[in-house]
Amino acid sequence: MESPAPESQTKPPVSRHVLFCLLPHSLFIMLALGVWGGGWWLLLPIVFLQVALPLLDWLTGWQDDAHYDKSEFSAGHLALLHWNTRLYALFYMASVVWLAMSLDRFNAMEIGILIASASLLGGIGFGAAHELLHGKDTLDQISQRLLTTFLFYPHYKLIHIRSHHVHAGTDQDENTAWMNESIYSYIFRTIPGSMIRCWKMEARRCNGEGLLKNKMLIYALGQVALIIGLFLVSGPNGTLFYLAHILGSHIVLESVNYIQHYGLMRQKTNGEYEKTGAEHSWDTYHFFSSYITFRVGHHSYHHIAVKPYYLLDPEPEAPKLPVGYFWAIAMVLLPPWWRHVINPKLNVTAAPAA
Repeated sequence: MESPAPESQTKPPVSRHVLFCLLPHSLFIMLALGVWGGGWWLLLPIVFLQVALPLLDWLTGWQDDAHYDKSEFSAGHLALLHWNTRLYALFYMASVVWLAMSLDRFNAMEIGILIASASLLGGIGFGAAHELLHGKDTLDQISQRLLTTFLFYPHYKLIHIRSHHVHAGTDQDENTAWMNESIYSYIFRTIPGSMIRCWKMEARRCNGEGLLKNKMLIYALGQVALIIGLFLVSGPNGTLFYLAHILGSHIVLESVNYIQHYGLMRQKTNGEYEKTGAEHSWDTYHFFSSYITFRVGHHSYHHIAVKPYYLLDPEPEAPKLPVGYFWAIAMVLLPPWWRHVINPKLNVTAAPAA
């Protein structure tokens, strides 16, 4: 089902918009119900994300395509929206640590389901981290630092702001997927490539002033401290649970990164790349899938305006995904299926990187 780009003819009230922005927190309720019920009840978050939400998108046909101005929100609305991502970060980290410390109450099948559920929660956690790292409040920056460290991606802000926003849609960006590049090739390129680029950027910034000024070294020490702390409170099994869910969370993150710019390369003229435009990002406005992910489907407008998630607008010129992210991720994991669906939608400006 194609996502139309224009705004809704009748704009939903601000209160409904704010309410749906809180949708990610419903996942913690489902996780708690699953833990309480045990067994197959633990599948609740997975079924909700992979089956219920996409079906609701399809059945309703609703689109998250309305325009809101900041002046339309009350002070209470804005406070709630700002705390939305901070609280998600806290609930997610607390949930994973509690699960890691409580593994003895679950059997092997249940632990496997919990790893998958926690991976999806972590994937959405990256959406919250993305909002927080762009925030200007000190509390947002503290929250994103804690969250990105917990997600084992402490250099997320570094690579995203100093590299991706500058080089998106070019062959200089490790986070842009080339046309016909599979998700698996992309993952093996982007994860080490992003880390290496961050070390190089920090080495240039420090300019020989000492290792202790290098953020990447500080981040690495923080990761070691995190693993030691988790080992002390949850033991070896809890630490392995944490690492397994981190692997799954990174697969979700990199799948989304892969989708967002796949094949949409900026053209180079006289040695200069054209300006980043709406046509260089894939958008998806499928209603329920949009709100559960902090509206990351409005990616083209994010690159153009860099506004908070609740103020992102639709972009008529942006190419549109035929489904929301959770079904799109399933597609990219099967590269022939993904190329069959997406490649025909690419126009002449979407040539592979030179």
